[in-house]
Amino acid sequence: MITTSKKTILGISVSHNASACLMHEGEVIACLQEERFINKKNFFGYPKKSIDFCLDIARQRKLNIDKAIFTSKKRYIYDLKYPIGHFYSIKDFHDHYGKKFYERKIKNLSTKKYYTQLKNDKRNQENLYLSLKNIPDKHDFNLKKARELQTNFLIKQSKGEINNIEFFDHHSCHIAYAYFSSRKRLKNSAIITIDSQGDGLNQTVWICDRNKKIRKISESSECDIARTYKLTTLLLKMKPDEHEYKVMGLAPYSKNEYSRKVYERVYKNLLQVKGSKIVHKNRPKDLYKYLIKSTSGERFDNIAGGVQIFVEELVAKLFLNIYKKYKVKNFYLSGGVSMNIKMNKMIKDLPYVDNFFVQPSGGDESLAMGGCYLEEKFNSKPFKNIYLGRDIFHNFTEKKFLNYIKNKKNLKLKLNFSPKEAARLLSKGEILAVARGREEFGARALGNRSILADPSNVKIIQKINELIKNRDFWMPFALTILDEKHKTFLVNKKNINSEHMTIGFDTVEKKHSLIEAGTHRYDKSVRPQILIKKSNHNFHNLIIEFYKLKKIPALLNTSLNLHGFPIASTIKEVLYTFENSDLKYLYINDKFLIKKIN
Repeated sequence: MITTSKKTILGISVSHNASACLMHEGEVIACLQEERFINKKNFFGYPKKSIDFCLDIARQRKLNIDKAIFTSKKRYIYDLKYPIGHFYSIKDFHDHYGKKFYERKIKNLSTKKYYTQLKNDKRNQENLYLSLKNIPDKHDFNLKKARELQTNFLIKQSKGEINNIEFFDHHSCHIAYAYFSSRKRLKNSAIITIDSQGDGLNQTVWICDRNKKIRKISESSECDIARTYKLTTLLLKMKPDEHEYKVMGLAPYSKNEYSRKVYERVYKNLLQVKGSKIVHKNRPKDLYKYLIKSTSGERFDNIAGGVQIFVEELVAKLFLNIYKKYKVKNFYLSGGVSMNIKMNKMIKDLPYVDNFFVQPSGGDESLAMGGCYLEEKFNSKPFKNIYLGRDIFHNFTEKKFLNYIKNKKNLKLKLNFSPKEAARLLSKGEILAVARGREEFGARALGNRSILADPSNVKIIQKINELIKNRDFWMPFALTILDEKHKTFLVNKKNINSEHMTIGFDTVEKKHSLIEAGTHRYDKSVRPQILIKKSNHNFHNLIIEFYKLKKIPALLNTSLNLHGFPIASTIKEVLYTFENSDLKYLYINDKFLIKKIN
């Protein structure tokens, strides 16, 4: 039984993919990522506009914010001054992890020249929100000053309305999100976090016992899974902290015998599992230099396959040890590594795992929610759905929208266009951009800001890439499939819940061709949104209409955005995306169809 809280909580993640969350009476009513406001993917820093949005909701509903929570105790001013992911090229990252910075740091040589170069880099002149450039360098690593900076700015931003502010532990927020946001809060469970780094740790394990008492049983600062994957991403000429998913998508193309040889020779002895901790084994001091040298001469796909095996072997051993010692078969996972859906597929299939829960976007973007859940714990409610952002017509009106379209000679507007008619377009091989209601939180498009197509039409993959996505040739698209029909197409013997595209599944072989365009082309696996009707009635209804025509209860689903940009948010970004792509159809709020006219 859930006891409802009467409080209003504001959660704030000042981190990679910064975000803010508003919880009232134990229920998440808004959660937004700063990237959607400023159109800068994976924005690192203080989420001012996201906080403003939450403050506006609170004022409109006449809610007093009882407490604001920052979800990290150890966020340095230096990190905020120089968010290198925003402006660094592949070469810059090689310099950073190589001779110009880390190699010197490891050897205890001066890095002053590098800091000076970073400080004078003209590409980092934004100084968004916080007055960072006015803060003397001597305070760059002063945690007290960093907390003061964030606290004072929030008090000013809220016009003095917020005066109860606290800083919570990073990994505690991860576990709170993983467990309390879930529809099922099971006893006798393990809650695990694995990430790159947060408040000095990168792996923790917590146990929820028979009495639903949650306690931390282990922690590690040596679990370099994420760091190893990040550096492998870089040596494969892709961007760290952004393109790890490309390495994961590439891994299945390698033959197991070759990727396993790379794993055995390069990765196997870096880390080991001791009890419920992942720690160093023969991890070299200079991991970057080691990986560059040891993978030299290896094929790119075999490297991707090798590092994926590395992740899966360690995590499988960790889960096994936890099961053996604590006799739990229910597992929750969060932290950046939880975004590896191929690893999650392996975990759910382990014989000692009965239940496995991975909530949407378990990276640092979810910490804002985690902070709220950590404050309220069992007084909170699992979120009903993940559509927690701005409405499509936020700060706009339908009348303005209609006038805008009518004044565009190359656009034709159809009013009262029904889901049945939309499904007919899809069944004829057309690609449909869809925007409805409030945007989904997180990295996955879940039907409210999506590009949809017939999943049985494999030719559609190249067409979507040519029209808008420009994805790497090896990267698969995803699938949304009706919950009530999914077992006909997906292998899910344990009834694992995957509403948010966080876990991989095998396809039923005889049905694969009907959903092939929404699966991985090589291993035929799928990253599904298993759609429950009450989560998104309108999206569900559209797929029902498509099913009536094609006997396929699913649609190919990919995010509505231009390459390199965040998912489109309000009608302004949606129209910009549509007009700057070669997409032909845009369907708004299940009633307006816009068609481009050549």
